[in-house]
Amino acid sequence: MDAVPVFSQIKSLAQWATGNKKGAVVTQDNFLKLCPVVSQGTSVVQAIAGDCEGARETQIQFLKGINGMVNSVPVVGHVKGAVHYVCGDKEGGDNAMKAASHTTGVIGGGVGGFLVGGPVGAAAGGAYGGVLMDGIISLAEVAVDGEKAKPYGACDTIMRIIEDPSDGGNYVDLIGATAFDAMTGYTAGQGIGKTIEYNIKKRKLAKTVGVDNANMIEDTGNTMRQINSKIKIKKNKSQVMTRVKHDVTGKIFDGHNKQMRKKLHIKNNITNGPTQLQQRVPGAKQVLKRPVSTCAEQQAYNSLYTDNPHASPGDLRSVSVKWNPESQGPVTVRRCPNCREFRPAMGDVSTDRIPETPVPKRVRCGETVAATALGVSVHALTNTVESEEL
Repeated sequence: MDAVPVFSQIKSLAQWATGNKKGAVVTQDNFLKLCPVVSQGTSVVQAIAGDCEGARETQIQFLKGINGMVNSVPVVGHVKGAVHYVCGDKEGGDNAMKAASHTTGVIGGGVGGFLVGGPVGAAAGGAYGGVLMDGIISLAEVAVDGEKAKPYGACDTIMRIIEDPSDGGNYVDLIGATAFDAMTGYTAGQGIGKTIEYNIKKRKLAKTVGVDNANMIEDTGNTMRQINSKIKIKKNKSQVMTRVKHDVTGKIFDGHNKQMRKKLHIKNNITNGPTQLQQRVPGAKQVLKRPVSTCAEQQAYNSLYTDNPHASPGDLRSVSVKWNPESQGPVTVRRCPNCREFRPAMGDVSTDRIPETPVPKRVRCGETVAATALGVSVHALTNTVESEEL
């Protein structure tokens, strides 16, 4: 924690206030030598003052601190630890393995927590995963070294608090480490957790309506998200979009209900007279009071049949989604009674089978990597080897 701005100063102040003046000085000395950028500034000041040896020592300690950061990166730290073991450096191998395993526990807890309880669950899971992994590592140490074993991470901090409950710096270490574990768990949830959640929902959707229809629903939902980011429709006004595909030509046609067309400044593509669907199902009734032309389905199919008058309903697939103001996302919607009158000319409408189902939001690989990397990077800063231990 000594390398982290703000936390380092809070810890130093807590140490000073509780009588540990020496510890407060050491904490700030660690901060000046270990914190990126600050460490380089410290070296420059030392060099200008003529203390070239001190400047050199500061950078040596900074590089050793970086070594501690690298140790905390999952996989990288594990591989690094294995290399240490091969080279006969048991202590270096142990340090790398422990740090990397701790971060792995935090990420695992964050991902699991996200799948159970969303963003809040991710943060709680990250904090819990870190403490749990520290406990496992500490128990493993006892099993191997017996009485000579040293507690690790949170366990070590708790032991220091038990031994000296008056030192405020230990409490800051515990709170800070837990907070950063929670932050890392949160970012892991936003990255890996969201990706896993998306894949689960997408597979479930594909199992119900088929892969092609699932992709169509997802694409339509993402288009709806893009539209909703640009326009705002009152909560009491429906926002519906329909997408129909002619499987023979591969052409896709979109339709929007009256409220969306008005906001998007899209002209009504249905002229006076019967719609294309009405021409194909002349016996259809107007069940609802509103005109059939207000529906998104009518607009989409009107465009399709105008483009290809001889299209067979057996070659048509369509999906409809609406914006849910409560969840702030698209959900599938069943055709209204007006549109259900035109079943014979509409082909397969998969969203009728899964009404009110949230549309999975596609998670891009780059977003997953960026979110997880951010969490690991922030967490790594708390894992520097403090200079008093060098």
